[in-house]
Amino acid sequence: MKRQLWVNLGLAVAVAVLAWLVFLKPETPADAALYKLSALSASQVNEISITPANQPRIALRKQQKTWFVTEPINARADTLRVDSLLGLLTAKSEKRMPAQDLARFELEKPLARVKLGAQEFAFGGTQPLTNQLYVHTQGAVYLISPVYFIDVIKPAPAFISKQILADDEVPVAFEFSHFALKRVNGTWHMTPPASTLTQDSANTFADEWRHALAMSVQPTVTPQSTTVVRVTFQSGKTANLFVSQDANGWLLLREDEHLAYRFTTPAGKTLLEPGFAPKS
Repeated sequence: MKRQLWVNLGLAVAVAVLAWLVFLKPETPADAALYKLSALSASQVNEISITPANQPRIALRKQQKTWFVTEPINARADTLRVDSLLGLLTAKSEKRMPAQDLARFELEKPLARVKLGAQEFAFGGTQPLTNQLYVHTQGAVYLISPVYFIDVIKPAPAFISKQILADDEVPVAFEFSHFALKRVNGTWHMTPPASTLTQDSANTFADEWRHALAMSVQPTVTPQSTTVVRVTFQSGKTANLFVSQDANGWLLLREDEHLAYRFTTPAGKTLLEPGFAPKS
């Protein structure tokens, strides 16, 4: 009797263990297809919010096809960062698990929450064998590559565009302390005249401004210099930039945006000296 009792107990334990393993086992597609985390497309998303644990919320909004950071600062957004965040919509996973007992996935208190349009994604712990991250969305838990988490944990300034001019800001005039450069009827004129300045070099100078990308951008309020460059755009709008130099290169502060753009010394010179060509 005792032996039979132990056998029965052993069978009961085995059944319980198997039941628990079946509960824990993630769904696996029969045809080896991958599970999509979202049915949304990037074009359907006009608002993004990122809420890291114990950190201020970061909000972005699309206005007339252009993305802007709206919290905790106001600035043009880095489109590459935005595209990286929207890449989460196309993420796929080999495993999908029931959204139960979230604590075992470290999702009870997520590392961060990301909301793309109407869909929210909560990021949890790491699966030790694959180094993938647990993500909770749409009533299920998925395992995805940690690459989708890289931009989620960036600070707010990292989402600011490093392009000193917006795409629609086409410069037609520059006023420096010692010279001015202005385009009239498609031809550039320099005051005082400079024989070394050609139309090609003037066009190159304007293009350098249009496409200049800073090393970094930081919010700032107080100019650290009285040297000002005034840029006039095709739309008639103007912008004042305070210029200063230190051991780390050049700093250009856009007064209207309250943003300081950091450039290397050679890159800064291409924006301040028409015809300057940095050594390769």
